[in-house]
Amino acid sequence: MYQNILWEQKDRSAVITLNRPRVLNALSRALKAELSDALTRIKADPGIRAVIMTGAGDQAFSAGQDLTEAKDMSGPEAEEWVREYELLYDQIRVLDVPVIAAVNGWAMGAGCQLALLADVRLSSENARYGMPEIRDGIPAVFGLELLWNTIGMSRALYLVLSGESLDARQAQEAGLTVKVVAPVELLAEAEALARTMAAHAPIAMKQNKQYARRRTEADFRACARFCESAHHAAFAAGDAKRGMEAFLAKKR
Repeated sequence: MYQNILWEQKDRSAVITLNRPRVLNALSRALKAELSDALTRIKADPGIRAVIMTGAGDQAFSAGQDLTEAKDMSGPEAEEWVREYELLYDQIRVLDVPVIAAVNGWAMGAGCQLALLADVRLSSENARYGMPEIRDGIPAVFGLELLWNTIGMSRALYLVLSGESLDARQAQEAGLTVKVVAPVELLAEAEALARTMAAHAPIAMKQNKQYARRRTEADFRACARFCESAHHAAFAAGDAKRGMEAFLAKKR
């Protein structure tokens, strides 16, 4: 059914695997469309009581946006790109069931944001979290907002302004992930947690999720609107194009 993700139902849990391992599960438009479809299925199915997101292979959860699709965008196209991400992120935010990110390897940029939208992050020992967009001349506004709510202003600004990353243990110390396990244990750990959460009363779970969403809604919308203008400026100026071309040419 899908080409860029894998879908599996186990008991009352849905497992979504980003499945482009040869490009470190980079988020192409096709992958995002399939992920959106899977999230729609989850929202409509009362039998699904928990969700696990992970990445295929042992190198990456997701290395972020597929830069081959983004490097030639104009300012207006960059604004539309932000709106596409907002719609996808909304689909995760509106779920009334718990979402667990099983982070194996790199979670960078938009891939890190995807993990941050989960309610809980479990990490393999080789996990790394980062927002390297600054190196490509791209503002990391969504990343800054999501990190700010998770690890606080100082650490969030450090990651966004430096382009550096946190390894699994540093992420755990910062409160970005709740547990670090061996790579071979990661999915089993996520499935066990999903079973525990899926067994809890659905009404209480829904109310908890709805309140968390309410607490962050205004800031999330303000972030999205600022992100549109920020991306327009960076892409219109050519900074983003030059940064992405340098990366794709392996000049850094």
